Formats: sequence, C-alpha cells, structure tokens
Amino acid sequence: MQRFVNSPKSAALIAITLCFLTALPAWGQVTITPAMRKAENALRVKITRAGNWFAQGKIDESADLVEEVQKEFEEQMKGADQQQIALYSKVYNMLKKAHALLELEGIVLAELKAPMVAKPMPKPVVPVKPGDGPETLTEMPAGKISFVNHVTPILMAKCGNCHVRQARGMFSMESYETLMKGPDAGVVIFPKDPAGSRIIEVIEEGDMPRGGLKVTDLELAVLKKWIEEGAEFDADDPKELLVDLNPNASVGDLPVVKPMKSTGTETVSFKNDIAPILVANCASCHGFGDRPSGRFDLASFSAMMRGGENGPPILPGNPDESFLVKKLLGTGGGQRMPRGRDPLDDAQMELITTWIQEGATFDGLDFTSNIRRVVAIAVAENSTHDELAAQRTALAASNWNLALPGINHATADTTNFHLLGTQTEAQLKEFGTQAEEIAKKVSLTLKLPVEKPLLKGKITLFFFNARYDYGEFGKMIEERSIPRIWKGHFNYDIVDAYGTVLIPRSEDYTLNGLVAEHIAGIYARSLGDVPSWFSNGLSRTIAAKVVKDDARINAWKESIQTAASRVEKSSDIVTGKLGGEDGALLSYSYVQFLMSNNARWNNLVLAVGNGASFKDAFTKAYGDSPEKISEIWWKTGS
Repeated sequence: MQRFVNSPKSAALIAITLCFLTALPAWGQVTITPAMRKAENALRVKITRAGNWFAQGKIDESADLVEEVQKEFEEQMKGADQQQIALYSKVYNMLKKAHALLELEGIVLAELKAPMVAKPMPKPVVPVKPGDGPETLTEMPAGKISFVNHVTPILMAKCGNCHVRQARGMFSMESYETLMKGPDAGVVIFPKDPAGSRIIEVIEEGDMPRGGLKVTDLELAVLKKWIEEGAEFDADDPKELLVDLNPNASVGDLPVVKPMKSTGTETVSFKNDIAPILVANCASCHGFGDRPSGRFDLASFSAMMRGGENGPPILPGNPDESFLVKKLLGTGGGQRMPRGRDPLDDAQMELITTWIQEGATFDGLDFTSNIRRVVAIAVAENSTHDELAAQRTALAASNWNLALPGINHATADTTNFHLLGTQTEAQLKEFGTQAEEIAKKVSLTLKLPVEKPLLKGKITLFFFNARYDYGEFGKMIEERSIPRIWKGHFNYDIVDAYGTVLIPRSEDYTLNGLVAEHIAGIYARSLGDVPSWFSNGLSRTIAAKVVKDDARINAWKESIQTAASRVEKSSDIVTGKLGGEDGALLSYSYVQFLMSNNARWNNLVLAVGNGASFKDAFTKAYGDSPEKISEIWWKTGS
C-alpha cells in the first residue's frame, strides 16, 4: 500500500448499497452453497466495519482492512464462474467505492481488477445469403451449421411466440445479439459447450417450448452442432432482427409485423403525433419494459409492433382490424383502453387510425429507442434556440442532483454555455469567459460566424473538483465507469449537449484544452449522424490548433507513431475495430489529413450538415470511401 499526502477527510461512508446482479441459478454451473454465502457475507461485514472506521477518521485502519478484504475477495474469485461472480458483485462494488474514497485521502491500494468471465459473442464469420439452406430440415446439413439458414428458422418456428415476437421471462431472441446476451439471469448459450448451455438443457428436459410445437430430434441436433462449432454468426449485423435476417421463416403460430421506416410521404408522424399520445395515456400499464400489462410493451417501437399475448396490436394499412384501435374504441373485448382514464378524443383517434392506414411507419432514429426518448428528441427538434437552451438547463440540474445528491452547486450562463460546479458563482463566470474566448477561436478555425450561437441550444459544462464526483457522474448519468486517464469528455445529441471538466491540479493539462476539445467535438456531432472517429478526430485537431500551452495536447503528435505501430491496418479506426487512446490518436491524425484539402473538407461538412449520410457525403467529397482514403493517409506516414 502506497501512502501520499493526505487531503481533508471525508465523512462519506464506504458501506453504501449499490445495484448488483441477483445471484439467480446459472445454467450449467455450480450451485451456490450456504458456505459460499457465509463467506461472501463475512467480506461485506468487514468492509462495512472499514466504512465505520473511515467515518471516525481512522483512515489507516480502514485502509488496512480494505486491503485485507481485497486479498480475500481476489482469492475467492480465482476460477469463479458466472454465478459466483454475481454472488460477489456487491463486495466488488463496495471495494470500488472504498478505493475511490481512500484515494481522496491520499491512499492508493493495489489495483482492483474486475472479475472476468468470457462473453459468448463470437466474431462474425463470412456472411451467407438467406435462402442458401433448405426451407424444411429433413437431414443434418452438410458442412458448418448456418445461423441464418438453419438455426434462425428453428428459433422462430419453435420459440417465436414467446421470445421472438415477445420477450417472456425477460428473454428476447429478436436478434442474434439479444439471444447471446440471454435473460437477466445469465447467458443461455456457451459457444463450444452445448451440454452446459441452458437452451439445450430446457429443450431436452421438455420444459421448452411451452404451448407450441416441440423441437424435433433433428432440430435439436442442429442446435447442438451449431453451439459445438462456436455458435457463430454468419450475417453482417448481429443486431438485425431475425424476421429480417430470414424473411422466409415463420414465427410460431401468430403473425409478425416488421417495423418499417417512414417514406417521408406520410401526413401523420409517429414521433410528433403518435408517440406523445402513447406516452401520456399508456405508460402506466404498459410499463416501458417493466412487467407490462398483457405483455404489451411500449419500451420501443420494435417492442410495440411485436405485440403481446394477443399478437401484433397493429396491422399496417388496416386500422379497422388492428387490435390497438379496437381496444381504444372499446370493441376489442374486455375493458376499454386506456384503463382508468378517459377515452381518447376523436382527434387523437383520427391521428392513430390515419397513421396505421398510412403504413404505421417510424420516423425516429432507431426502432429500439425508448419511446419516451423518441418524444424527447422530437420536442427538442421542434424547439427554438432559447426553448432548447432552457430544456438543457433544466436537464443539467436534474442530472447533477441525480449524480451528486445533496451536494450544492453554483451556476453561471454565457451566450453559448450553461455552467455548473461546486465552485463559486464568480469562479464559474470566469470559466464562462474563458469558454467563450475558446468558442470564438473554434468558430474562426472552423470558419463559422462568430456572431451566432455555435449550435442550437446552449452547451452545458460540468466542473468537478474531485475525480470521485466525476466518476459518480459517469456511473449515474451515463451508466459507465470513467477511465482513470480521462480528464473530461463530451456528449451530444439534440436533447442534451455537455462537456465534463475535471479541474486541473497540475500542469499535465489545461482547462482551455479540455473545453476546446469539447466544443469542437460537440459541434462535429451536431452536424448529423457522424462516426465517432470523425468527431473525436475533429475535436483533437481543433483543440491542437487553438490551444498551444497544453502538455497533454502537445504530447498527442509525439504519440501517434507509437499508436500506429500497434495497428494492423489503416481502416481499423474507420470500421470501429480500434478504440481507446490509440483510436483517438489515429483519428486525430486522419482528420488532420482530411482537413489538409480545404475544398474537399468543406464539401464534406456542408453535405453532412444538409442531411446527407456521412458515408455518401464522404465518398462524393473525397472520391472514395473512408476506408479506402485511409489507406492513402496511412501511406503518407503522417
């Protein structure tokens, strides 16, 4: 254990209650014994005692006990399976909290490593074309089993009613990705281990499928062989719906309605007209993913179109026969909907029936997006600059209170920014003045009019004095852990635009450098649906142009060659195979190369800003795809 200069003691308790995975029975794994539970409870008791000592100011004693718990925890995790890891997840989370608090007191313990278990998500193999396999299995297929042509038809026909068209037991098979993820209790398919895969076990025991056709011996053999071969995916996108992956396959004994994108000719908009009605009138019963009544889930557009116990609620082009319309009119049997509320008025019903008549299409960004978010995006898109700024200001306050409840903060406002932090209002105003100066430099570099706001609505800037607070923001607002090397980061969509800044305590980096990076990155993402390598690369390029006294920024150029030496090919950054700091550094280099041709760069930015797809705009501006142009950049050695 290393000890450094102590900072002022915190009164926060280590022993807090955190969310953790419930230790439900894990398929094909050992049963948790009373002795295991007793050992786990003993560790929680010890770390609770360490928390009490910490609160009493006994920092060294607390650290020693935490260190002891960590050693015992790591010993228990040697060779642990998924079920054991779930059992000890609360201990792990308490240890993480302890590490953070002790670090604030100048005490750094040995690194706490998260227990790992292999994720059954194989890399895609060479895609096949749907239809290459037989429509009906009469014998074991020759060669490797195809997920698209052999496995998908089995899953859709025998499991479709409950797990493709619905998500019973909180288990969805609507895509390869959700199938391999499994339900909340854990994965059901372990590649190369059919005997240990729960999906095989429940079929062999006759427990599944329930209420449908039984899986034949041949179909079971096919599933086993596919898992034995690695449970590989042989299409392009693991998120693609099975009903799209193999359109010729049937789903159980009920019809399937595929989500369809808007054509642009409809008079009624789902996001502007229909979604607000559903959110206002149906959310209380159809729970947005939380045990929805009748298993009719409005969590997303795809879930809504999938339907519940009574099949698809919407038949595009046929409102009269759509179960949703019948229930809203009181002609579908049972109680009229919405339950406990006044019936929808004539204007609302006219919108719904017209929408269905026009094809029941979707004009949001993603079929799987939460419908509440679909509404939020639509409201933001239809707001003025001032209205959107006010919405983001209110959201910033809400996010702060969620991430750091009970911690007071000050605010300040400038033309382009809303600032929050534990600093004084005067200090935040000074930060705001600095941010506006940086914004002006960024605008000039990007050749944007400085007299206009940088983007619609203000940018929120969160300032944190302590890394622990910054980490809590990431955990509570973004549901992720913030990497230790990060000093700040940015995020943008039309609903919210913000940057986070960890106040510098050394000369390793500057506030201006972080703010410049945030502003440029947010502007890049505001252009449209741009890839992360583009926004990350532009953010660093602009920051390097407008801030000259930042050691972190100055080190980027020196580190590019080292990052390049660890990459197999140039296109890795474009295809998303390379992330982390290496990906950010090479994105920075690639965007610099692209910006060296002003005419082509301006054409790209203009086209994307006018609504063109990034790939199409890039190809038109540079004469080839981002992957191909990256090969030219790579050869330059820049």
